[in-house]
This record gives sequence, structure tokens and C-alpha cells, in this order.
Amino acid sequence: MPDHEPDIDKRALSAAWGTELPLSLEKLAGDASTRVYFRAMYPRKRSAIVMLQPHRGRDEEAAFLEIREFLEGLDLPVPRVYAHDRLLGLVVLEDLGDDHLESVVERVDQTHLKKIYGDAVHLLVKMRRATRNLASGCRAFHLAFDVKKLMEEMEFFFAHFVKGLCKIQPTAAASTVLEDFFINICTILAAQPRIFTHRDFHSRNLILHGDRLVMIDFQDARMGPAQYDLASLLRDSYVTLPEELIEELLTAYMDEVGIAASGSSRERFRYIFDVMSLQRNIKALGTFGYQLSVRGCDRYLSSIPRTAAYVSQNISRYKELARFRSVVQELICAPSKELSLI
Repeated sequence: MPDHEPDIDKRALSAAWGTELPLSLEKLAGDASTRVYFRAMYPRKRSAIVMLQPHRGRDEEAAFLEIREFLEGLDLPVPRVYAHDRLLGLVVLEDLGDDHLESVVERVDQTHLKKIYGDAVHLLVKMRRATRNLASGCRAFHLAFDVKKLMEEMEFFFAHFVKGLCKIQPTAAASTVLEDFFINICTILAAQPRIFTHRDFHSRNLILHGDRLVMIDFQDARMGPAQYDLASLLRDSYVTLPEELIEELLTAYMDEVGIAASGSSRERFRYIFDVMSLQRNIKALGTFGYQLSVRGCDRYLSSIPRTAAYVSQNISRYKELARFRSVVQELICAPSKELSLI
């Protein structure tokens, strides 16, 4: 899609503000998908966001619209929909502004940082409670992070990061150890109790609008471990949080959901959080590898060192993962350091 205005009949965008047509369309930085976003400017300084699917008429926006309606019905913060044109694959949304959490973090002090991330953790707790024990027809309840899905993400990483971006052809022995590592962590994670997960609950998908955080990019929601969204938020490829704050936020989450402070429950929760972070960060590296090597998008290059550092940190925490460390360092962490020099 070119950077200039898309080939859209602007009459399709008039539903945002009655019959008024937009004056202009400004292309926005997108996400890792093939969707394209524009800001539509209307008379009297009003605006809306246009989400355009890559293939017209295929109803690719159905998951977004269904899950948005589901979350809105639970009084969870999501953007309003002004218009939808299925034939154009186009949705006109409330403009929440440009205060993505990623950019807000850069300009706030530690007190405000703690407050905003505390709000984000509380939002996860609110979503967990609101979606608990629902007999819902929402598609997210029929999808899960099972072994098959988690392993598909690991295979995608191997293809697009190790082989695709880094041009590494591992030995048969190294490939076997890495696969064993993937099977090990994916089996652990798939065995955990499942709750509704946003799936991409990180700083680029949370927007500070007024005095509240609003979620976007939730169309891939599915059932998974409680630690999944926490790992997305606290081991974020785009933001580095102080370790002491991460510990406080994990404690706050466990307090809110009633995990007993005594016994082994919290220790186990933290262990699954770290294993989930490993899988989630490796999956993110696979996405970055694909964006760089296949789509030629270098927007994610700067996020690779941070993400790989999380992997290195977490695999060093537990002795049961020791047998995998050398291969993970060889095929994931070391190549990521080299990429940081590009």
C-alpha cells in the first residue's frame, strides 16, 4: 500500500460524523500484520482511524469486530466503531490519539510509570474476572495455546529468525537440542489452566486516552495461561522496565487474583511467568525475523537485542533448563547481539 491516500471512496468514511466526508487521510505506522491504518481528518478538527484489510471482501476484520463487541459488552476499554464496509474490508474507528504506552513511558517519571503499569495490571485482572466462567460464543473461547499452536510459533521462529534472518544452518545435533527445548517449554505451558488472553497486551497496543488505558489489536485473542498477557506487558520487546517494578507488578497481580502468599503457589506462578516469557519472546523474534527478511521492514530491528536479552536472562534462572543454554545462546542470543551492530 503506498504512503499516499488509499483508493477508497471517501463516502464509505462519512458514517463517522453523520454525512460529512473526511478532508484528508494520513497513513499511520502499522503493526506486524498486513493491515494498514490511516487517520481521517474531518471538519472542525474531528478525526477517526481507518483500518483497512489487505484483501477486500474477505471479511478479514470479522475477528476484530466480534471480539471488540464482546469486550465492550463486558465494560472493558476498546475503541468505538463508527462504520464498517465489508466489501472494502474497512472499519472506521474512534481516534484514541497517539499516546501509546510505548511513547508515554519515555516522558514520565518513575512515580507515573508505576501508576500507569499498575493500571495495566489492574486491567488484566478486570478482564480475567469479567471473562471468567462465561459460556460465550466468542471465537476466542474456542481457540487455545495448546502444544500445537505454541510449537507452530517456535517453528516459525526457527524458519524466519534462525534460518531466514540470521542465515544460520544449525547442525543436526543443535537443531535437535533446540527442538527439545521448544517441546519442553511448550508442553509445560499448554498444561496450565487457561483464561481469556488478549495475546498482544504490550506497550504498542495500549493507548492512554484521557485518564484510562484502552486496548487495541485484540483480534487474535484466545485461551491461554494467565501469565501470557503478563509476559507480553512486562517482558515487552519495545520497553524495558526496572526489575524491581516487574516484581512489584507481579506481586500486585497475584494479590488481586488471590494467589496465596504462603506455600509454593507464588513460586510456581513466577516460574510459569518466566517460561511463558521465554516462549513469548522467542515468538516475537520470529515475527521480527519475518518482518525483516521477508517484508523488508526494519521497524523491529532495534527491538531484537532487548528481546534476546530477556531470553538469555530467563533461561539462566532455572537449573532444569541448563542443558538447553548453550544452544539457545548459540542460535538465539549471540546472533541477536550481532544484529544489534547493523
